[in-house]
Amino acid sequence: MSEPRASGPPRAATTAYAPLSPYDGDVPWGSTDPGGPGGARDSPLVLALCAAEYADVCLVGRLTEDEGGDSCALEVAGPGNGALPPGARPVVVRGTMAYGADTREGPAGWLPLSRIAVRGEDGSSGDLAGLGEVSRVAVLERAGLDALTLLAGERGESTVLGAEQRRRVRAAEAEALGPLARACGDLARTMVALPDDDPRVLRRVQERCRDLYGRLEPERALSWALEELGELSQAMRRGESTVRLEEELGQVLVWALCLANITRTDASHAFAKGFAGERERQLRKYGTVKPYRRAVLPC
Repeated sequence: MSEPRASGPPRAATTAYAPLSPYDGDVPWGSTDPGGPGGARDSPLVLALCAAEYADVCLVGRLTEDEGGDSCALEVAGPGNGALPPGARPVVVRGTMAYGADTREGPAGWLPLSRIAVRGEDGSSGDLAGLGEVSRVAVLERAGLDALTLLAGERGESTVLGAEQRRRVRAAEAEALGPLARACGDLARTMVALPDDDPRVLRRVQERCRDLYGRLEPERALSWALEELGELSQAMRRGESTVRLEEELGQVLVWALCLANITRTDASHAFAKGFAGERERQLRKYGTVKPYRRAVLPC
């Protein structure tokens, strides 16, 4: 993962925002990419295409750091509001994580979303969770490709995408925005801080799995993941060699990351939620962290 870039003086009108760097790649963000619709790697539409390739989705909104600096809030245009929120720019979203929140020190890296707000025509702001699910999805869809095209046009960039490019971006939105809309009411309640260990490591490994395995149909991938889990269980019950156990455990771990890509979720945040949930359970039950110790059989 690339380090967040510090804020600097405003750029030219066509690229008047800090370029996001949520992905590594051969072509640095902000450099010339002749294959892109606008020629710039940090163009909103090029970013949307790259996000779709990495099992993410790109929305237009204002992303700001919450007090405390461990989460962020996204504001998008509400129903009937044809104007983009002030300071709106492309925001990459993976599951309930978003990249590039505005902070006092400059753009941040990946942070969990605490809420998604909708901005009305009169400048008022309300919580997206207050709308029905169908309306939530509609708001998020308008914040996707349509808003990206509008933003690119306002910046004087090309707004032309090929039919296949539009299909890829729309497919990413169709997969990601429904689950995100259903999660709106639970974002703050289920949010946890990431572990002290650098979460970019697991995030990059997840992306490498996407590069190698791609994104299978959910049913096939889940079937294969369960098959690998069954083989690990069989190897453990038979007391097979460490080499064999490493092979089967490795397949289970890889498929877990593949499932994260297929479901467009962030493995590092999912791990943090699972870890924090178990820690809280132990604290409630025992008053302290009390990991399980295997009983020692009597001689």
